[in-house]
Amino acid sequence: MTTEAPEMAHQTSVELTFDDFYLLTADDVDAFAVDWNEQPAPPPFYVVVDGKRFAYVGQTYLVRGYGAELPDWVKAEDAAGHLVLFVERGTRLLAYSYDPAAIEEDEEASE
Repeated sequence: MTTEAPEMAHQTSVELTFDDFYLLTADDVDAFAVDWNEQPAPPPFYVVVDGKRFAYVGQTYLVRGYGAELPDWVKAEDAAGHLVLFVERGTRLLAYSYDPAAIEEDEEASE
């Protein structure tokens, strides 16, 4: 685990590999999650995995007792073509999303 992602360095970014994650199963959906409880720093705004930059979406869910809200959000993001992951901190799961279309728009805007 590193604190910065190459070429996308941001003071609130972290680069992880799939080995850092565990599989979170919620009802009939699966998502990757990383345990951030042992980290002294607050959770990052961006999580980079395999070159994909996931951004915190401002939503959190309870680790236990999240009800149907978490699986519904994962399904909605999947239907929109987004990838999701979660960062576990304390009793909360922080939601992150990767939108391939937003990345393409950012690249076009910078040209």
